[in-house]
Amino acid sequence: MYKPSFDGVGGRSDLISNFGGYTNKTVIPENCFVYQKNMSLRKYPALSPRVKRAFSKSAKGRFYGIHSKEKLCYILDGYLYIGNKKIEEPYFGNSTAERILVSMGSKLIIFPDKMYINTQNTHEYGYLEWQFSSSGARCSLCAADGTEYTDYKTSDKEPANPENGDLWLDISGDEYVMKQYSESLGSWLEVGGTRVKISCPGIDGDFKKYDCVTIEGLESAGISGDYIIRDLYPGAIIVTASISGSKKIDGEFTVTRSVPDMDFVCESNNRLWGCSSENNQIYASRQGDPSNFYAYEGISTDSFTATVGTDGQFTGCIPYRGYVMFFKENCVHKVYGQTTPYSITTSYIRGVEKTSSKSLVCMNETLYYKSPTGVCSYEGGVPVEIGKDLGQGKFLYAVGGAAGSKYYLSMCDAKGRRSLFCYDEEPAMWTREDDIEITDFALNNSNLYFVQKEDDNFRLGLIDSVNVYGDFSDSLDGFSVEEDFEWQVKTGLWGLDLPQSKYYNSFTIRAVAEKGASFKIYYDTDSRGEFKLCTTRNIDKAGSFNVKINSPRCDHIQFIFEGKGEVTVFSIMREIGVGSDAYV
Repeated sequence: MYKPSFDGVGGRSDLISNFGGYTNKTVIPENCFVYQKNMSLRKYPALSPRVKRAFSKSAKGRFYGIHSKEKLCYILDGYLYIGNKKIEEPYFGNSTAERILVSMGSKLIIFPDKMYINTQNTHEYGYLEWQFSSSGARCSLCAADGTEYTDYKTSDKEPANPENGDLWLDISGDEYVMKQYSESLGSWLEVGGTRVKISCPGIDGDFKKYDCVTIEGLESAGISGDYIIRDLYPGAIIVTASISGSKKIDGEFTVTRSVPDMDFVCESNNRLWGCSSENNQIYASRQGDPSNFYAYEGISTDSFTATVGTDGQFTGCIPYRGYVMFFKENCVHKVYGQTTPYSITTSYIRGVEKTSSKSLVCMNETLYYKSPTGVCSYEGGVPVEIGKDLGQGKFLYAVGGAAGSKYYLSMCDAKGRRSLFCYDEEPAMWTREDDIEITDFALNNSNLYFVQKEDDNFRLGLIDSVNVYGDFSDSLDGFSVEEDFEWQVKTGLWGLDLPQSKYYNSFTIRAVAEKGASFKIYYDTDSRGEFKLCTTRNIDKAGSFNVKINSPRCDHIQFIFEGKGEVTVFSIMREIGVGSDAYV
């Protein structure tokens, strides 16, 4: 009988003092982790859990959208809240449609309702679109100040024997022109532009000067199509048009200020921008006026519309470094310029995933988003894949938010399981927090707020902050801080770099913790899937402790470190015994 010999038996010790992040791969560095729960890189290179979250005591219910202005704005159960103040009007009903909230000056613009509200004076609100309809109107020629012309001659030739001051409507051209006779010059002079006053009780309504409107039903008076309202008075609007004389219309007519239906909306350079997949078009409102998208007068403040030729649906839009970017899954359209006419270029790069429009976030001059193939960072050229450590699985429905140098991303895998990841720019690493489902983020006062969904319930929370528990509506009283939570990390397979069998004698762990925190270690050898509890420690002061493992000789080993409460691990010293290929 022969017993195996053990040649080259030895050992080694090494120190892990630089802990990496989440790396979901088969083989990973021994200082990284294939699974994490509630971890953070906030104390990198030390290992530590995330900060505690805070949750609003009152903001619970059905959230329809959230946005940051001077204060946090959100729609909850049909009502708009600015800070913690509930705005009684307007009321948005019980529709389940999500809202897009966009800031433009003092106004908060709300889609698809196409409404606005002045957040400085909440009594000032209304609709971007407006329509007036009636069954009768009177159309008459008038001067620029609205004074109606009552004594004039209409013909295609100059009137004979004119006197000084006589008026003549010249209908010889395609557009009719009002002229006045000057005796001193002996000729007819054009009296500014020909304008028409359309009079009907209530027609001025919610229209305003320089609105672009579409008029229908006044064809018999020679008025039909798009017009700019040059002025308006109680019961009357004035447009630039040509008619042969005053006319009374008895039929139905409408005056409409319309805003296109848009899938995604943003603000840039004091304009409201949007896009429509149905029409494959990009729109910009008149500068400074979010209610006019069809005002074309040949001036720099005009509205802007462009049709793009690329296939597919729009998947998101965002202003970035002075231009507006409209994404599809396989390309991006960049709009250049400060005034109309704008220029559009198309780059065929990885775009935004169809279900992940909310992943678009600009953080520290870099644009981050979820593409169909992974998470990308973009600085104006070619996007760079930064999500390889998240694994090869498919993620959908990504929602992103940023605070400081941290990009948070809530995503759903192919089996419907949620994960909240965090990418930290400074070490360029990921961590996984938990399976919380987040529907929206908003950064306000350097604090990152989020809306959490649990089944059909929603609540407002604070996930990261400069002020530890946030500064919500100038008061910290509205939030409660969560209790101590459990955290966990699972290492990769240790020992793959040594071909011999090996065993682990001891660990020396240097850590600090708050009083009452706990710390546990589990291990599994040779991928058996049977993690054994090695030790449980309750740490109540700074210091190191030694853990005896007495593991069997094995090819590789895997560890789980878990705890509860605030624990910071600075280093792990490992004593490794190395033997032959025999297992005894």
